[in-house]
Amino acid sequence: MLKLPIRSLIARGTNSEIVTSTTIMMVGMGARLLLQMLTFLIVSRVMGAAQFGAFVTVGAWVWIISAFSGWGADQLIVKTVARVPSAFGEAFGSGLVFLGLSAPPLVLGAFLIVPFFVHPSISRDLILYMALADIAFFRINVFGAACYQAVNQAMGTARLNIGFSGARLAGAVLWMAVATNHDARSWAAYYCGASGFYAIISLLLVRRDLGPPKWNVAWQDWRDGFHFSLQFAVFVALGNIDKAVVALFSNLSTAGVYGAAARIVDAAFVPIRALMYSTYAKFFELGAAGAHKSLKLAVRVLPVGVALGFVGSLGVLIVAPVAPDLLGHGYVGAGKTMAVLAGLPVFCALYYLAGDVLVTSHHVGLRTLLQCTVPPLNIVLCALLVPRYGAIGAAVASELSYAVSAAAAWCLVLFVSSGVRRVAVENAEVPD
Repeated sequence: MLKLPIRSLIARGTNSEIVTSTTIMMVGMGARLLLQMLTFLIVSRVMGAAQFGAFVTVGAWVWIISAFSGWGADQLIVKTVARVPSAFGEAFGSGLVFLGLSAPPLVLGAFLIVPFFVHPSISRDLILYMALADIAFFRINVFGAACYQAVNQAMGTARLNIGFSGARLAGAVLWMAVATNHDARSWAAYYCGASGFYAIISLLLVRRDLGPPKWNVAWQDWRDGFHFSLQFAVFVALGNIDKAVVALFSNLSTAGVYGAAARIVDAAFVPIRALMYSTYAKFFELGAAGAHKSLKLAVRVLPVGVALGFVGSLGVLIVAPVAPDLLGHGYVGAGKTMAVLAGLPVFCALYYLAGDVLVTSHHVGLRTLLQCTVPPLNIVLCALLVPRYGAIGAAVASELSYAVSAAAAWCLVLFVSSGVRRVAVENAEVPD
C-alpha cells in the first residue's frame, strides 16, 4: 500500500538513500519499540497504576528539563556535518563539551525543583535517579546516535538506540527478579543503572567507528543550540505536560492510566520518526538555500508521512480494546483513552514535516516561538477538561493541541516560503 508513494518520491528526484535509510530506521525503531514495550509492560503491570503514575509524573518534568542537556548538540552535529562533512571531529568534541557543561547543573536543578511540582509522597531518590538517567545518560546516547545520523550511517543510529533500550529491558527483568520492593523508587534505581552502563558503551562505539573528538569548540553555535534545545523542550512539554497536569487535577492512579495509554499510542509514531530521522540531514542540506527548497522536499515526503500516520492511527484503534487486558486490572479506561488519542500520529506527521522546514532553513527561532504557544493551550485545556472527564479529557486536550500546532506550522512555512520567493523575484528584476 505504501509502495506507490515511495516510488513517486524517488521518481520526483529525491535521493533513494532516503528510502533505504528510512527502511533501516523503521526496522531499527521497530526492534527498539519491541524492547521498550516489553519494558513498559513489565514495569506497569508489576508496580500498578498508582506507582506507575508517580513514575510518569516525575518523568514528565525530567524529560522537559532534559531537552536542554547538551544544548542542542545532537541537532548541531547533524547540521554541521551535513553541510561540512570534514567537520565531524570538531562537532563531536563541541557536543561533548556542551553535554559536560549542561547536564550536571540540570540534574541538580531537577533534583531541587521537581519536588515542588509533584505529589508529596514521591521521594527525592526517585527524582534523582530519573534525573541522572534521562538528563545525563539518555542524552549521551541520543548524541551518539546523532553522530551516526550526521554521517548517514543509519545502521549505527539504530544499533545505539536498540542497545540502549535493550539495557533498560535487562534492568527491568533484573528488577522484577531481584528487587524486594517493586515500587517506582526501586525501579528508578535499576533504570538509572542500566542507562548509565549503556551511555558509556555508546561513546566508546562512536569513538571507535567515527573517530576521536577534536577539542576546537564551536562556541559560536550557542545561539542555535539554545533554539534547538528550547524548541525541543517545548515539543517535549507538549507531549508530556498533560501527564503532570492530570496528576495535579486528578490523582496518581488516573495519571498512571493516562500515561500508560499515551505510552502505547507513542509506539504508533515509530514509522513517522523513522522517516523524519532519515530526511533530517537532507532538509539541512536543502534548507541552506532557503525555505522554498526544503518546502519542496517536505511536499514530496508529505504523502508518505501522512500514510504512515494513518497506519499508526489504525494500529492504535486495533490495540485499544485489549489494552486493559495487557496492562492489568488497575488500568480500566486505558482503551477508551487510546481511542481518543488515535489521531495523534497523523497530526505529528504533519507537524514534524513543517517544523523541519522551519528549523533547517534558518528559521529555528520561528519554530521555537510557535512551539512556545502550544503547551499553555494544552495546560488550559487540561485544566478545563481533566477535573470532569479525567484521562479522556486529557486525551481530548492533547489531540486539539497537536492539531493546532500542525495547522500553525504549515501556515508559517507557506508564509516564509512565499516571502523568500518574492525577494528572489524582486532581486532578479533589478538590472545590473
